[in-house]
Amino acid sequence: MLSVHFKKQFFINALKANKNMVTYMSTTIALMLTLLIQGLIQGNLRPEYFAYALIVSVAFYFWAVIDHKYRKRKTTEF
Repeated sequence: MLSVHFKKQFFINALKANKNMVTYMSTTIALMLTLLIQGLIQGNLRPEYFAYALIVSVAFYFWAVIDHKYRKRKTTEF
């Protein structure tokens, strides 16, 4: 029971620390599931689609990280 609580707490701390990573990981998983369901229904399930989805998700993650790092934060003064 202690190890389950520790793993849950570790995951919660990771969510708080790196929001971009969590967002893109959950989006990637949702995209993969959507591709899987769509491919099974239509019968055109191809591994290339999963590779493309993974590459695009990684590209958007890096874009967000670089954008966050180099974007100047505007401070509003009242």
